[in-house]
Amino acid sequence: MTIGELQLTENERVGREVAAWMTRYNLRQADIAQILGFAQRNVSKRIRGEMPFRIDELLAIARYMGISLSQLLGEGIVNEKNPQSVELTEGSATFVAGGGFEPPTSGL
Repeated sequence: MTIGELQLTENERVGREVAAWMTRYNLRQADIAQILGFAQRNVSKRIRGEMPFRIDELLAIARYMGISLSQLLGEGIVNEKNPQSVELTEGSATFVAGGGFEPPTSGL
């Protein structure tokens, strides 16, 4: 990850990767909108990082291009080793996104 990428949100990073692949395949936002079944403005919001891509949308784009999801997202995103803590709204447990599953020890 470069210094400039540190300032981007995850949504912006994913949007940049999708946009790069769109350029490689000569696809317009209108083409992606047709693939996903919604308006071009929604594709634009996703590419700018204002709205996240859903996993099914990314899979549809990758499938259309004939590439893997890993290729679409790029190594930097797929292999990132810096998970962020996520606080749950119920209870006081903290889970780390991308970390291993730790089964509860009480009640065994």
